[in-house]
Amino acid sequence: MQVSYLWLKELTGLDWPVQEMADRLTLCGLACEEMKPTATHLKNVVVGEVLALAEVPGASKIRKATVSIGAQKLDLICGAPNVAVGQKVPVAMIGAVMHGGMEIKTVTIRGVQSSGMICSEAELGISDDHSGIMVLENDAPLGKPLAEWLDFDDYILGFEITPNRGDALSAIGIARDLAALGGVRLRRPNIALKEISEKAADVVKVRIDDPVGCPRYAARVIRNVRVGQSPWWVQKKLLTAGMRPISNVVDITNLVMLECGHPLHAFDLERFGSHEVVVRRAHDKEKFITLDESERELTSEVLMITNGRQGVAVGGVMGGLLSGITDRTNTILLEAAYFNPVVIRHGRKEIGLVTESSYRFERGADPNNVPYAIDRAAYLFQELCGGQVLNGVVDCYPRKIEPVKVALRPKRCNALMGVDLPTQRIKDILEGIEFGVSGDDPIAVTVPTFRPDTTTETDVIEEIARIHGWANIPDAVTNKGPLFTPVHPEEQFEWDVRRLLAGIGFDEIMGHGLAGSKISSTLSPDRPTVKISNPVSDDLDIMRNSMLPTALTITSHNHAHRIMDLRLFEIGAVYCPPSQNCDWSEPGRLSLVVTGQTPANWRDKARPFDFYDLKAAVETLAEHFHWPELSFRPVAEPCFDSSISYELLANGTLIGHAGRITAGLAKRFDIKQELYYAELMLPEMIAMSRKLSQFTPLPVYPSAPRDLAIVVGEETRVGEIVEKIKSVAGPLAESVSIFDLYIGKQIEKGKKSIGVSITYRSAERSLASDEVDKIQQDIITVLKRDFNAEIREK
Repeated sequence: MQVSYLWLKELTGLDWPVQEMADRLTLCGLACEEMKPTATHLKNVVVGEVLALAEVPGASKIRKATVSIGAQKLDLICGAPNVAVGQKVPVAMIGAVMHGGMEIKTVTIRGVQSSGMICSEAELGISDDHSGIMVLENDAPLGKPLAEWLDFDDYILGFEITPNRGDALSAIGIARDLAALGGVRLRRPNIALKEISEKAADVVKVRIDDPVGCPRYAARVIRNVRVGQSPWWVQKKLLTAGMRPISNVVDITNLVMLECGHPLHAFDLERFGSHEVVVRRAHDKEKFITLDESERELTSEVLMITNGRQGVAVGGVMGGLLSGITDRTNTILLEAAYFNPVVIRHGRKEIGLVTESSYRFERGADPNNVPYAIDRAAYLFQELCGGQVLNGVVDCYPRKIEPVKVALRPKRCNALMGVDLPTQRIKDILEGIEFGVSGDDPIAVTVPTFRPDTTTETDVIEEIARIHGWANIPDAVTNKGPLFTPVHPEEQFEWDVRRLLAGIGFDEIMGHGLAGSKISSTLSPDRPTVKISNPVSDDLDIMRNSMLPTALTITSHNHAHRIMDLRLFEIGAVYCPPSQNCDWSEPGRLSLVVTGQTPANWRDKARPFDFYDLKAAVETLAEHFHWPELSFRPVAEPCFDSSISYELLANGTLIGHAGRITAGLAKRFDIKQELYYAELMLPEMIAMSRKLSQFTPLPVYPSAPRDLAIVVGEETRVGEIVEKIKSVAGPLAESVSIFDLYIGKQIEKGKKSIGVSITYRSAERSLASDEVDKIQQDIITVLKRDFNAEIREK
């Protein structure tokens, strides 16, 4: 929605700077996303008059124009086909810069010196019309700056209007909020109709055969209309709103739509085909030619305006070619109606059209604004076209749409907003946006029909809040005020996880929670699924029961765009149907993806990511949240290679799975490199996390380090050896770590050599060498017995 700054000032009387106006409207819910000056290319452009035209020797398409700008006369070269002696025109002086970036300079063309240029609207940036020069009104004073004469030193404000605010798709709608913000009353244009004695009801009849699609239809008749060009003030409002002026008749209907938000349509009554308007649904395969000269095949979804025999317009979308306004139009049948938003949406989708009218009707026009809109347009026809307005409106309104009434409790309003507004201030705000109010506690609020989105007490409170100002309402995060809401521990934990993973180089992804049943049955055949009754596609027909499909899909998408090196995480939910053990559930999950190569830097070369990079991320989480001892236990999972497939345990409690995705599964998603994946259970992660660490004093007794080199079978898992050493050594083993792993020629085939470093220490005394040697010998004995280990001598 576009509207000019000066138009809003005209409707409110407020003299705020344009930036302040845009900011305050944005803060109250009408987002101003563009602010564009109109006079950028009108500097050094003045009003001139064409005094004479002369041929240029040897040139058939250009002429020399002698132009007066008041204080001096200029010779200019002009090639416009519509230039004529006596015209008032815009003249760009030397130094002016045109819309396309061209700077005006003195030039000589075929021996004729040109010291300026007569401009078109396109060259001045006023519109896209470059068919000829712009012709000004005859009373334009010579030499006056063009921007000043046209009152075009303005700004175009572009608003992003939310779908529920159909009332804001108009200058009056935006100005209504602006007036409320400024504490002034809206200034609607005056209407002073002078109807003739002939009655409109004697000339035209209206019948609604589809009251669901068209609850209200009103018509006026205007005779002796003169079709011509609109005055500049009308053109200016249309141009700044992004619409092209056509003729005074068409421009008036467009102006009223932009002004009050209600689309209108003008028919040529003499070409209408009858003196009866019948509103009905189209017949299946009915043919109709719209104003854009396209023949369309209709269905019963389309609402039609007919003359009783054939269609003359697609209701709320576009008029018909055969009944449109022409230069010879004398009598106008003016339509103002209210159409059902759902019917209009279905109809315009059927015929593949989106128009300014359908856009507004889809979002909900005001059924009770019909009289104002039709009277405003009739008044403009009277004033600008010399029309004679017949007496009365033919208004068919079978079932009146009444305003909604809401009881508003001031205490509830203040409690919900966290402020202490006096009752009178609440009533003033509501009256400012033209809501009816009466009483004090509760306040009886009458919601106008231009706000069909406001139906409850909470909706009314929201209106009060946005006009009072969101900045004046305390937030719910700061630990003070009546609206303070503590952050939920689970939410805080998730944010901590995000910060931690982002800090070590991971990027967050966000999935939509859907998956395909075929791939899910492969990944987790034993897990039940929640099926979608109306899936958007066969590939997204269930709610995901694992995070893995989302991770693989997003990885594949990135690889398709040549982003190969990825470290990704997602915090989300999986969806489980009810079973014997539980009801419907949506447990939280954390997924981690590592694939590609590490980043290269001045110190380290890039290398392929491996399982230990994934394992390090999990261990970083464990260390940060102070989980109990973390272990990786081999387990068979369908999605992981058997050699790298683990379940994650914290103090014996299962918290997730990790491993390397099988090549076959990766291939199904067009992933051609190794991918490591982990999925952790958020509830279990939260349950075992501890905020406070348990600190121990620094050791005061010396350590007793011992190294041990053993040879075992290749199939022996190192983790099992470490656990066995810890169990034999007991609390005196401060740490057990692997410092070497060797498989090669010096070791028997099928064997591997493992170097183990054990640090012994007591917190209570110094350990004797004999005591440590005995424990070391016990460990060797157990390793020989349980793992058939050979001890390598130094």
